[in-house]
Amino acid sequence: MEKKHDFLKVVFVFAQLLLFTAGYAQNTDTLETKRPPYNRKEEINYQNKRYRIHNNYLTLGGGFLGSTLRDDVQNVVAADYQFHIRRQHFQAGAMMSGEEFLSNNYIQVHLGYGYRIENYNSNFAAFIGPTYFSGVAGKVGQPEDFFNGYGVYVSVQAVLKFAYDIGLGVELFGEANYKQNMVGIKFIAYFSGAYRGAKKRVNPNVRTPGK
Repeated sequence: MEKKHDFLKVVFVFAQLLLFTAGYAQNTDTLETKRPPYNRKEEINYQNKRYRIHNNYLTLGGGFLGSTLRDDVQNVVAADYQFHIRRQHFQAGAMMSGEEFLSNNYIQVHLGYGYRIENYNSNFAAFIGPTYFSGVAGKVGQPEDFFNGYGVYVSVQAVLKFAYDIGLGVELFGEANYKQNMVGIKFIAYFSGAYRGAKKRVNPNVRTPGK
């Protein structure tokens, strides 16, 4: 139990750091300080390459979570697809957790609505929405308790980009449902679909000049 409490303290500290960093990013170098009319093909020229401003991205990763249902810290693997409809941002994903990586005593899928801040070297996002889950409680040799239902899922991401469309980061997440409350952290790889090709001499879709 003490290990779980220590883990929750670490997650709380990470949450404070992420919120501070995201707030700072809002006041620095964002791509759209003054938003022009929406153009789904709008691009930037950055490091002699073209990138789509309104883009989708995939995150893959693993980490750890603490739960009110279990005494031990659980291992997590997850995948999320973040997409947009005009200027609105959404997340669809799945997560599996267990006593070992790739073991399974809990599976959930979630859909979230959120907010995204993308810069040249970073990406911040936060989402909240419903989740459907299925799991089992109990240990080997004891009666098993199968359960499923609906809950609420939240996540906050912070990514450092090595190229405009590739990066690594951390994601804090939490879930609340009738069976358990959980909070955790994932280390994620970020892959964006922003890349459009080499820089063009004349490109009518470029409105924001690259650095």
